Amino acid sequence: MATPTIGIPRSMFFHSEAGLVTTFLESIGVRPVLSPPTDRSIMERGIALAVDETCLPMKIHLGHVDSLRGSVDRVLVPRYAVLPGDRGETCVKFWGAYDVTRNVFPELPILSYDVDRIFGRSERRALSALGRELGASPLAARRAWREADASRREARTRAIAQQARLVEETADLPSVLVCGHSYVLDDRFMGAPLLSLLEDQGVTVVRSDRAMEPHEARSAALEFSPGLKWVYNSEQVGAIAKMRGRVGGILLLLTFPCGPDSLCAELVQRAVRDVPVCVIVLDELTAAGGMQTRIESFCDIIKMRRSA
Repeated sequence: MATPTIGIPRSMFFHSEAGLVTTFLESIGVRPVLSPPTDRSIMERGIALAVDETCLPMKIHLGHVDSLRGSVDRVLVPRYAVLPGDRGETCVKFWGAYDVTRNVFPELPILSYDVDRIFGRSERRALSALGRELGASPLAARRAWREADASRREARTRAIAQQARLVEETADLPSVLVCGHSYVLDDRFMGAPLLSLLEDQGVTVVRSDRAMEPHEARSAALEFSPGLKWVYNSEQVGAIAKMRGRVGGILLLLTFPCGPDSLCAELVQRAVRDVPVCVIVLDELTAAGGMQTRIESFCDIIKMRRSA
């Protein structure tokens, strides 16, 4: 009997939960199949499938789902209303990702699990139920979740420690804190080119999602706004609170037309006066040349402030 295959779109939740999902599926005898890294063809296909008002990450998500059609048994699209560990509420696109995907691809076999504190659906319970749906015993499903959760925690701790060492080792060099979502920063077509441009300018890139553990970031965010609703934006603001005195500049990487990102950027620009702040908004029309000019100018400002 052939091993069942589950397609994993390389988008949105994938970049922070890849270790969790792939480890879990492999532990119960299911083969995860990743979509290709984002390229222009995937983005353009997603744009064609989405309504105009859809944000860029969701458009790219639809392009990734489309790339998996016909090559896997089912495609996994989870719903995260609240992140594990009571970290807080996600953006509404995570709430509606399953429903949007289902409506765009009505004929596609879609697999899902639902994490929502309001209805008592913890990640442990949701993934255990998913494992049983895929044929695993209750004991095997619970064991697979524990292994997957440990893998995720280890990967996150390792990334934070590696960045802390980088910041310490490059303390004499100009540095920039890049505030953005993991699903933007890790995407080869969205965030990765910008990070490369910064590195080409000889500055140390410090990522907001690797500045500290999530619970520490939420506590630090209270300095800026005790009522900031969305978990990813709250953690970005927490990273700014911790790192603003240790970096030469702050770059806010937004995607159009994300309302939470825009609100967060306005909050940061009003509150931060002691460190240069640059805001870059990505959409499907963003030109690499124009972005390079802005990055170069921003890095020049940081370097001039250091030498003054």
